[in-house]
Amino acid sequence: MTMMDLAHHIIAVAHKNNIPVTNLQLQKVMFFSLKYAMNDSLLSEGVIKTTYDRPFLVWRYGPVEKDIYERYKVYGSDPILEKNNENENFRSLNDQIIKLLKESVFKLVRKSHEEPFWRDNEKNINGWRSDVEYTLADVAKE
Repeated sequence: MTMMDLAHHIIAVAHKNNIPVTNLQLQKVMFFSLKYAMNDSLLSEGVIKTTYDRPFLVWRYGPVEKDIYERYKVYGSDPILEKNNENENFRSLNDQIIKLLKESVFKLVRKSHEEPFWRDNEKNINGWRSDVEYTLADVAKE
């Protein structure tokens, strides 16, 4: 399992529940899903460590996994149309994923800006991006 597997799972859950998901929204749902998975023990530590194969970076609109952003940026602010399948390893996250998908994307952005690691590193953003990486511990912090 990888971050891309998690992204595919979230997109599949969105489509199954007829909830549109944009690239920006996908990034925030990934971030908060991993956060909840760690803090609420929804996934094993091993699954989380294996999944977090590429870090989130501190960007203007909150945490972003760059490769996934690059893959889906072609959609701009439109919903992602790509079809994916749910991943059984992530099914324990589905209730949280659906809840997050139903939130306003800008509410999720604001919430991500309240995260201590983002606030501490906002000064490193040049334009829209930075190369500052979140560790799993940074993601988990309340």
